[in-house]
Formats: sequence, C-alpha cells, structure tokens
Amino acid sequence: MHDVIIVGSGPGGSSAASFLARAGADVLLLDRSEFPREKVCGDGLAPQAIYWCDRLGCIDEVLEQTSGAIHCCDLFVNGRKLLTSGFPSSTIYPEFAVLLDRRRFDDTLRRNAIAHGAKFLPSSRVHAIERDAQGVTVKARTPEGEQSFSARIVIGADGVSSTVSRAIGNVLKEGVMAISVRAYFKGVRISGAPLRIYFDRAYFPGYAWLFVDDKGVANVGLGYASDPTFPAVGNLRALFESFLAKELGAELTGATRCGGVSGGSAAFYRPRRICDDRVMLVGDAANQPDPLNGGGIHKAMEGAWLAAETALEALRTGDCSATTLSRYDRLWREHAERDWQTAEMFLTFAKNPHVRDLCLFGVEQLGALTRTDARFNGFCAGVFSGVVSQSLCLSPNTLYGVLPKTWAPWARFLEANGGAGAPARLSVRALAVAAAAAAGIFRHPLPNIDWSLEVATKALRLADRQVASWGAAITS
Repeated sequence: MHDVIIVGSGPGGSSAASFLARAGADVLLLDRSEFPREKVCGDGLAPQAIYWCDRLGCIDEVLEQTSGAIHCCDLFVNGRKLLTSGFPSSTIYPEFAVLLDRRRFDDTLRRNAIAHGAKFLPSSRVHAIERDAQGVTVKARTPEGEQSFSARIVIGADGVSSTVSRAIGNVLKEGVMAISVRAYFKGVRISGAPLRIYFDRAYFPGYAWLFVDDKGVANVGLGYASDPTFPAVGNLRALFESFLAKELGAELTGATRCGGVSGGSAAFYRPRRICDDRVMLVGDAANQPDPLNGGGIHKAMEGAWLAAETALEALRTGDCSATTLSRYDRLWREHAERDWQTAEMFLTFAKNPHVRDLCLFGVEQLGALTRTDARFNGFCAGVFSGVVSQSLCLSPNTLYGVLPKTWAPWARFLEANGGAGAPARLSVRALAVAAAAAAGIFRHPLPNIDWSLEVATKALRLADRQVASWGAAITS
C-alpha cells in the first residue's frame, strides 16, 4: 500500500512526486511511456516554470541543458511585426525564459522525483481505478501483464485524455479545445528576438510560433482553439504549411526540417471536478493550462504543489475523503481562479469567428500603444505571459496606473496611425470591423445566441468576483 500513486510523469506528475517524496511520502510514479520520450509542445519554459524548477531543486540541471536566456519576444499580427516586448522585472519570477525540449525537460523532472525517493514504473498503461474505504486500486497493463497497485491517494496527471479524470465522472473534450502541430528545424537564422508569436485571421483564436535557440534549432508550431458551437474550420496541417511558406520563407531558407510534424491538444474549460474521494487531478488532466496563452507547464507545476500539500495533510490525518481533498480545489481557486476566469473570458469572446477581425484590430491598437511607453509595454507583456496577474487588466485603478500619463506617448501613437487624422481614421475602421462582426452574427443567429449568453454569463461572474474583491478591500 503506497501513500500516493501518480499516473503520468509529465511536469505535473513528476513535480507532485518530488514534493511528496521529499516530505517522506511513499510515492509510486506510473507512466505509459519509456523515458526519455517525445512530447508535442512549444518547448518554452516561461519565467514561472523556471521559478518552480528552483523550488523543486533541479534548476541547475535544467539551465545546463539550455542554450542561453531569452529576454524578449516579437509579436506579429497579420504578417506585420507589431512590437518587441520583454518580461517585467517587478515580480517574483526571473526576467527571462529558456528553451528546452520536452524530451529532456520531462526526463529531468522525472529523475529529480526519483532522486527525492519516488519509485518509477514505465510502460504502465493505466486503464481503471477502483476505490473503497481502505484505499484505491490502480489497474495497469505492463510488460509483465496486468498488474494492480494500491495506494491511499491517486493523483491523475495523465493528460487531456485522462483515465483518472474519467474515473471520477468528468466528460472529456466537452468544451473549448486547442489542437496544435509543431515541427523542428535546424540551421535557422533570424534577426530580432528568438521568440516570435504570430496572430493571423486564418488561425485566430490561436497563434503560431517560432522559438529558436542559440544553436539555430527551432521549434515551429501553430495552434487553434474551437468548441462544439464554433468547430474548427480548415485543415490544421495545411494552415501550418501555409504559415511556414508565407511567414517564415526567409528564416527557413537553408534550414532543414528534423523529423515530421506532430500534433497535440489541450482543454480550456473547467471540468466538473478536480478532486473526489482519494483522487486529485493536476495539469492537463485538470484542464489547468492558461486559456490566454496556452501555457501549461508552469500551471501543472503549480497544481502539483497545491495537490501535494493537500495530500500530505490528508495522509497525516488519515482522512482521504472528497471533503478533505476539496482543500486542493479551494487552494487552486484562491491561487488561480480569478486570472483563469479572466483569460477564459477573453478566449470565450475571441472564439467566435465573426469577431476575429475586431479582436485583431484591438490587438493592433494595443500593440501600437505599447510601443510608445515602456511601462505599459511591460504590463501587457506580463499579462499575456501570466507573469503579472491577468485579472489586473480589468481593474480600473491598475489600468489608470499603467496607461501613459503624459502626452508624448499618445502623440507617438497617433503619429504611427497617420498623424492628425488618426482619430477619425481609427474611428471609421473600428466602426467598419464592428459592423462586419455584427453582420456575421446576425446572419448566423442560433450559435451566436448561445455565444452571447455564454459571454454575458462569464462577464457577470467576473463582475461579481471583482465587486466582492473591492468589498473585501474596503472592509479590510
């Protein structure tokens, strides 16, 4: 009888195993794969992930495998470079990101868990869990045949198609899903930032990326979000190949593609539950990735920390019921709910294909303003990357504090949009894209009624949380 069995050895599972094992828990880590193994991802470790690697005690090994720190990113909209931005310095996180392929990164976290005392069993495909008053039994197909393992608690870190999530009653893939493809190239030469993000109406809501390390090895990919109301249109592989030819023709001249194109997926909606009797979910199994930027690595590591703290308390008291483990759900909501709901609200609005031009117009103008003021630039970059609390972009006081206070930045913004006639031209363009969005919505009333109600419901929910926050601040 183990204390905890963790299903899945990605960032969430291995991090939870490390936190638990170094606190003295008996931990068994199961994974269906042999390690090291491939994993479809952008391979970018955001400042938050670097922070958690430090907390786990493996930061030196992670950084030794990378090819330099990355301090800035270029943003392109509809083929035009909009801005260059970096990570803000006024947070607990480092001011840089690094690139490290998931094959090596995930294996580093797994070995770190083993070094702290966790046991690891690869090639174990979990297909069922059974619970009773004494514990939970995990059934898996292994090279030795069918095996059963027992524990007091199970943590499901087995990805977006989680067997553990299904076992506690969740229905998978019933909300907004993002599908993505990526490929590697070597011999890539670029000027400008080594991180590039591309927004384009052809694959919005979503983005394409080009991440290049110091050795000229690039991770290139494209992701697109959709749901049953607004299903994906077009062929993602064809969109990806078009992006390579249209946007990266110069950068990939002379470069060599390494291997084929691989695909992956992530979910951006709340599952019915992330904990139950003797069970908790972390990472993609709990749909914890950031809906605004798609980042899932650091979110999984954050979830792992909170789940481990909850598991240790449950083991100490001997009560592993849903009531006790619901502390994990409360901790996660306190830690991330407001930001997650803010990001989800933006994605909910943007997923409607009829408003994509309106959204991109807003991004263009926001980007043009960030070029005129360093403080506002840092704030926007922080919100998009999640380094700064995303809910702050809904705070009037915060926005007043970060928007330019002098005339010079606004004058540069107007000049970039054509000078003295900029207000009139921007107004006309804004009205045109808004009218086009309204026309598209009215032409397809049924799905847009559902979408309008969803947007209104989530906006009211956010407003209630904001009012409650103001009330708490006034009371204190």
